[in-house]
Order: sequence, then structure tokens, then C-alpha cells
Amino acid sequence: MIQNEFQVDELIHTKGLEYGHPRRFMRQLARVWSGVLDVDITPEQAATMMVLFKSVRLYNNPDKVDTQDDIQGYLKIIDILNDFE
Repeated sequence: MIQNEFQVDELIHTKGLEYGHPRRFMRQLARVWSGVLDVDITPEQAATMMVLFKSVRLYNNPDKVDTQDDIQGYLKIIDILNDFE
């Protein structure tokens, strides 16, 4: 379980090595979802929807530490996206 800001940053860095920088990944995800839904979705909205997705998972399995960590990571990514503008 993530217990401090450094661990959140470390999680984002590790995932970024696998999937790309969070700004790039969220831009890609927003574009895909925008195309599917025929509605403009911003990267910040895409990250927020991921928090909601993970929250539903956490509701159904409250002991899943990995899901709790992911929520913290997505919240930090929202901060990163907001700071970039």
C-alpha cells in the first residue's frame, strides 16, 4: 500500500516506463474515448473517469490494495495534467 507521495511518484514512473508518460497516455485515451463516444473528452476527464472506474472496483473489493494504489496514482496524474496547462 502506498504510504507517501514518493511512492505515488514511483508508481507513476514505473507505469510510465510500461505505458508511456501519463500526459501522453491520457491524451491518447481521451482521443479514443472521444471518438467512440462522439464527445470531446479531455485528458483530465479521462483520468477522472479512471478514478471513478477504480472506485467502483474498490467498492466491490475494498481490500484490494492495488486498486487503492491506482486511485492515488490517478489522482496524482490529474494534478500533473492540471499543472501542465
